[in-house]
Amino acid sequence: MLRRVLFRLHWLIGLSASVVLAVVGATGALMAYEDELLRWLNPGVLSLPARTAAAPALPQVAKQARDAIPERAVTFITAASDPTEPWRVWYAWPPGKRGGSSRGELRYIDPATGMLLPEARGQRFFATVKLLHRTLLADEIGKQIVGASTIGLVLMALSGLYLRWPRRITNWRSWLVIRWSRAGRIRWWDVHTVIGTLVLPIYLLAAFSGLYWAYDWYRDGLQRLAGMSVATKAKPTYGLHKPLDEAALARVWGTFTGNAANYGTATLRIDDARNGKVEINWLPTNAQHDRAFNRLTLDATTGTVLRNEPFADKPPMQRLLAGMLPLHNGRYFGPLGVILVLIGALMLPVFAATGWWLYLDRRRRAQPQRHQSTVPARAI
Repeated sequence: MLRRVLFRLHWLIGLSASVVLAVVGATGALMAYEDELLRWLNPGVLSLPARTAAAPALPQVAKQARDAIPERAVTFITAASDPTEPWRVWYAWPPGKRGGSSRGELRYIDPATGMLLPEARGQRFFATVKLLHRTLLADEIGKQIVGASTIGLVLMALSGLYLRWPRRITNWRSWLVIRWSRAGRIRWWDVHTVIGTLVLPIYLLAAFSGLYWAYDWYRDGLQRLAGMSVATKAKPTYGLHKPLDEAALARVWGTFTGNAANYGTATLRIDDARNGKVEINWLPTNAQHDRAFNRLTLDATTGTVLRNEPFADKPPMQRLLAGMLPLHNGRYFGPLGVILVLIGALMLPVFAATGWWLYLDRRRRAQPQRHQSTVPARAI
């Protein structure tokens, strides 16, 4: 009875969510090497010629960015210590226009020359791919569909593992061998189950980390469990407040560079000086992953340090939550992790195709039996 219930649950969820998961998998595969592909497409934008001049100061680059598009406020700046890296600048969206990022429109600037670089080729394409991956380009409704399909992926993975559990657990052939010589249903059943077993850990990790962005209750619950304060979500108001002036930026940047000599990148909001504080999230050059941010809170008036929060000093659960995105895309585990996530993402369309084939083949085989059962027996 349990197997029958799980079997019906497995194919019911599969039929309902397979197409969505195929889209999520295909877009996830594209995003796996987004940074590398963008660098390859934009050699003069995302990689600059090496220079021996002194590193530029933030106030100077901020002024150059503001002068480049004076009619739009600069909201955030990400500085890079590597002279071959451009700095990132976000401009507030024009009235009536809003893109995928709440920070604004992302542009790149050459800090040595102050020249605003051309828009990176492929940047808008990947922004659309990211929205398709997270919301199916359908805003909140699409986000809920993706979230429900992600829960469905967990249920399918666990029920599928139970359904294909071999009688002899130590028989490795039952786990890993695809009988390519067998035609039709047996072959595709092996493809579906063997590959599904191999990528099951990847799917569980991707699903439980992906739900972090799908549902507020899930994210808030994990943050409370980690001892973090859960702030009420408010609509961003970037570009609508008094920005930090050059003197304040000079004080802040001077204090920061004196306290973070080994920074790789540093991001700060410069369009809002209402509370008199500036928060700088920065990555050291030897960071564990690209979300292992240290945070430095400074007084905008005096430049003094108000709070220093090294990433290494956070409790283990908070460090884990900070790395949720690297866990999701595999970068938490280095190059091998990205490759495994790419393979797993590419397999989702395969599971959708093989699952549908197995379902339709089962229905086709069942039709003659149904027909025979409905024909009345002849009277003798």
